[in-house]
Amino acid sequence: MKHTFGASIVVQSLLALISVGADSPDKFTPPPGEETARVKTLIARADSALQSGKSTTDVLPDPDYLPAHEWPRFRALVRRHATSSRLAMVCPNEPGDPLVVTGRVIDQTGKARPGAILYAYQTSAKGWYSDRAAHIAAHEGDRKYARLFGYLRTDEDGRFELRTIRPAGYPGSNLPAHIHIEVERAENPLVVLTTEIQFDDDPRLTPDMRTRSRSEGFVIGVVRTETDKSKRLEVELKTR
Repeated sequence: MKHTFGASIVVQSLLALISVGADSPDKFTPPPGEETARVKTLIARADSALQSGKSTTDVLPDPDYLPAHEWPRFRALVRRHATSSRLAMVCPNEPGDPLVVTGRVIDQTGKARPGAILYAYQTSAKGWYSDRAAHIAAHEGDRKYARLFGYLRTDEDGRFELRTIRPAGYPGSNLPAHIHIEVERAENPLVVLTTEIQFDDDPRLTPDMRTRSRSEGFVIGVVRTETDKSKRLEVELKTR
């Protein structure tokens, strides 16, 4: 059984589902069922591409593979081929403000955590985990099946770079927008850091919410505008 510390994904998901209005027609969508012929074909194509030398940054942002993103076998394939510390996890035409998250995974003494596997998943610019509804109706449905997701592996200095879009908060909720992050230590995959990256300029991040987020161990970052007008967020993730 994995030992987690920081925020609880289960608790946060429950809070989010409670916060979304019960009368919302877009509240839930079912999890993926049996693979269709199309999905099987896409997974086979992705497997072949990755085995032939393509990277996860070639596959994940490719719009052709989007219909396969929520299926477990596709996600396992992406995880298995997570060898780079840099990852682009959204398609070029994904709605939303482009965002580059750069960071470093360290231990409690400030020492780098090289080779750690980082899993990221988030909502879209609509605040939805699926393209059909805000949440996926399954045990840990958002965590397991979110459309926007990716895996990477930290470099020798514990650093990583994630190219994505800025997520929106859940519709009908007061929870701040965030990117879910899980980090598995290379030398001990049973120890997992579970946290969220939030945004300092988010109107939902009220003083009370900011205090709560910090008590939960969430990371609150400042979004900066680069000279080329791109948005960048630098974070530090501290594991045990």
